[in-house]
Amino acid sequence: MRPKRIRNVLIGLIFAVTAMAMMTISIALSYNGFIEAKSACVESNGTITEENVDVLALNWSVSCEQ
Repeated sequence: MRPKRIRNVLIGLIFAVTAMAMMTISIALSYNGFIEAKSACVESNGTITEENVDVLALNWSVSCEQ
């Protein structure tokens, strides 16, 4: 019974680490997209009129005025 429990704990641990890694990658890519959108606005001689970013940078918006 003990080896089965150790196996289940290891499977749970692997699942948790994988989920955290995927979440971290998702946040990093989303924030990178936000930075790219701001840069594209400035490069096209626009003015950023509004920018909203949530805590984990999963939802964001940038308003650019030409």
